[in-house]
Amino acid sequence: MSHLSITQLNNLERLLDEHELAAQAQIHAEAGRRVDEPFAELTGDVTDLGDEASADVMVDIDNAMMGLQLAELNDIAAARKRIKDQCYGICIDCEAEIEYPRLQAYPTAKRCTSCQNLRERTYASVKHTKF
Repeated sequence: MSHLSITQLNNLERLLDEHELAAQAQIHAEAGRRVDEPFAELTGDVTDLGDEASADVMVDIDNAMMGLQLAELNDIAAARKRIKDQCYGICIDCEAEIEYPRLQAYPTAKRCTSCQNLRERTYASVKHTKF
């Protein structure tokens, strides 16, 4: 962590705080909306298979969005642990220093740009054939 100054580290911790608050707010808003809008209200008074399918899609999208926010909170917790363990800003693959601008843009980054690019190329999803 020696490549990060105290000021830089404080700025990054503040960014983590902001991201955490935003993710928590999104989760609370979504949970509140679910309580206020039960599945039956999504389909309306007259239910048919189309209405039910639309409601299912909306619920699935909401679940996916909440999952993304929970993953963000897990990433933030992991970044805070790396700060505590004094290995924040060090790539988990090659142990190189992660550039400060990358950490500013993505404060939960655990890989340097090179290793992240390699990972994305290696584990990119298979392109689907168009019918």
